[in-house]
Amino acid sequence: MMDFGINFKSVFYKPEDTRSEQRGRGTMKETSTRIVRTIFDKSNAPYANLVLGEVVNYPGKWSSYPPHHHPQPEIYHYRLFPKHGFGISILGDEAYKVYDGDTVKILNDKVHPQVSAPGYAMYYIWAIRHFEDNPYITPVFVKEHMWVMEENASIWPEEEK
Repeated sequence: MMDFGINFKSVFYKPEDTRSEQRGRGTMKETSTRIVRTIFDKSNAPYANLVLGEVVNYPGKWSSYPPHHHPQPEIYHYRLFPKHGFGISILGDEAYKVYDGDTVKILNDKVHPQVSAPGYAMYYIWAIRHFEDNPYITPVFVKEHMWVMEENASIWPEEEK
């Protein structure tokens, strides 16, 4: 067994101990509505060198949206329902088709939005490693896409009635 010089007590995080948010609700006709749960971060585990959370991505919807980045490394581990479904993981300028059981490593401050295919729910657990002198606190959104978070943002003019 490796000794890292730090001893942690076992902690069981119950659902009521986690922060759960429905992000994307009320914007862009619900195209990025999803559930984001933060299991632990600096607010409830200041001793940890990780942030751990999960995302429930509704079928055909975007997550990690608007596109964002951060210098700290992150991983996503995916589960799809039904299992034969798929999603798309964008890392920088490259897009990758992801399946149930896949894991993606996000490095080098790359922008990393995700989308699930229509008809398939996508779940992913994520972990971000804190840097010793630069812990992860919040994402850095790509400025040119931040307008999508505005409550009355419109994709195109409303249809005539």
